[in-house]
Amino acid sequence: MKNKLLILLIGISFSSCLDDPITARKVTNDYYLNWVYDNSDQILLRSSDGGKSGSIEISETVFAVGFNDNYIIAKQHPNLEKEISERLFGNFATNGDYLLKNPADTIYLAKDDRIYEQNGKWYHISNGWNPPDSLKPYKKTTYYHIIDLRTKNGEKYKLNNELEFWAKRESLGIPKSLDFSIIDKDLE
Repeated sequence: MKNKLLILLIGISFSSCLDDPITARKVTNDYYLNWVYDNSDQILLRSSDGGKSGSIEISETVFAVGFNDNYIIAKQHPNLEKEISERLFGNFATNGDYLLKNPADTIYLAKDDRIYEQNGKWYHISNGWNPPDSLKPYKKTTYYHIIDLRTKNGEKYKLNNELEFWAKRESLGIPKSLDFSIIDKDLE
């Protein structure tokens, strides 16, 4: 009985290795929409191995992409969870607590975290934090991206709003017919 149980457990362990949590969808050339486990982590990846690894061209959360032979255009919502986490926990002070760069971030701290002021600076001890789901992706902000495929390394432009995006498109001569053809409605 012990041997059968051991064989069963080994079989289950090996079968879990067969799961491939990486999802990659080819966009064009060596560019892929890629995410692991959760599509809110969707990035635009430049890859030579089918989208399994490579260089991140646009970080999460990419939710719309369009392309032609010369350009890739994309829309992205930022990950404020990562940004706020770095502000809350990225500045370890010599006294063992964390320097608060933006005191407004304290709304995300755990209820039993302690906040104090010392020498004109604000600190907190770490008892964790409670980020709301709305921070990743942060849908109140949309960045627009253009990648120029005509250049050797794919020159990239990040634009803060739709007006800047259309102005840059016009200056690069991108046709108005190039539209977003891959859209994730859940992330939009």
